Amino acid sequence: MTIFTTRLTVYLSFFCGIYFFSSCSKKDKPTPVDNTPKITITSLSADSGVYNASITIKGTGFVNDISRDKVFFNGKEATVTSASTTQLTALVPLSAGTGKVTVKVDAAAEVSGPVFNYKQSWIVSTFAGSGAEGFADGTGTAATFDSPVGITINDTGTIFVTDEKNGAVRKITADGKVTTIAGNGVSGKADGKGAAASFYNPAGICADKTGNLYIADYANNLIRKIDASANVTTIAGTGVNGFTNGAGNKASFAGPTGIVVNSTGELFVADLANEVIRKITKDATVSTFSSSLIPGVDDHSHGFHFPEGIAVDENDNLYFTDLTGYTVKKISSSGVISVVAGSGMRGVVNGQGNKAGFGSPVALAVDGNGNIYVTDSNQIRKIDKDANVTVFAGQATGGAINGAALASGFNAPIGIAADKDGNIYVADTGNNLIRKIALQ
Repeated sequence: MTIFTTRLTVYLSFFCGIYFFSSCSKKDKPTPVDNTPKITITSLSADSGVYNASITIKGTGFVNDISRDKVFFNGKEATVTSASTTQLTALVPLSAGTGKVTVKVDAAAEVSGPVFNYKQSWIVSTFAGSGAEGFADGTGTAATFDSPVGITINDTGTIFVTDEKNGAVRKITADGKVTTIAGNGVSGKADGKGAAASFYNPAGICADKTGNLYIADYANNLIRKIDASANVTTIAGTGVNGFTNGAGNKASFAGPTGIVVNSTGELFVADLANEVIRKITKDATVSTFSSSLIPGVDDHSHGFHFPEGIAVDENDNLYFTDLTGYTVKKISSSGVISVVAGSGMRGVVNGQGNKAGFGSPVALAVDGNGNIYVTDSNQIRKIDKDANVTVFAGQATGGAINGAALASGFNAPIGIAADKDGNIYVADTGNNLIRKIALQ
């Protein structure tokens, strides 16, 4: 046997021994155990809810650190408010829709749980305005107002606002773009086109079917018209405080506040200090449509004291706020006055008809379903078709808070309008904002 053959035999024996030893070692070594907690979702505290509702998710494998636990409702990330290894609490995100609740911890795979059904609710948002006093055009929060008071929506969905302290009328498109169509920021009573015209504390505003706007020019004691080309004219009033009927400038008013147009193009004005509702025909003839039985006294059943806001329904019935009578009243097309809601005693009380109470009812709007919305102190009240009165949005303490309607905040809102889709728009006067309340 050669030396080479001997060495080869030794080497082969050596390597076989190593391979055998290695194989035996691998066979005897136990498989590693994965001790990572398994993520599961076992239950939800509720299978349906509205925006911002708090939902508890039970399961396993969560982390006691809200920054590491991610919760999603139908793919929309939620805010996690508390966490433990077996329980998470999260707030339902806006417009979540219907779908599965899922959880993800750190970089682990997302785990699905039960289906959650999102329920729509009324949500308040800021539609236009920065909140600061000013007189700037722009889109959304880039625009500024100074005490927006009246608000109306025309048949195309465009919003118009009387900007009281700026002595101007502003236009807001569906995408929130604000422009000034008349007035120049200086008080006056000049007719003219666009910025050449002036107003003095313009209040109520309404739009007819042909593109004209009508304004109750409160401090001027005038009724003004803006046509589709932004030409401003005076259609009624002397400009001097008074109470005379007649055609055009032969008539006089004393602090006109609310104004509305009916289906035939007739105007009705809440003539506040005169304690009357005035009617203006299409040829600008002014007459007294309805008045208090005893001036200065509200008998709570027929008369009224300081009517301020006025609205009209699809049947041309008029509704108005009796400011210091603390009621909402109705005037039929034949002029009969009746109480819709309110006891006549001051106080924010929910209830039906005369069991309800108002604190300071200012303006109102009627939607397509016959519901009435009233700006009342810092809140929006709702009167349904059965005369049930509830708080629709806002809190008594006020503020400028967006979100769920009953948790939202307004600051002395005045003007209010409803669009064809049932959305409510509010001139939030004290906050210098235009707010939107929508079902989301």
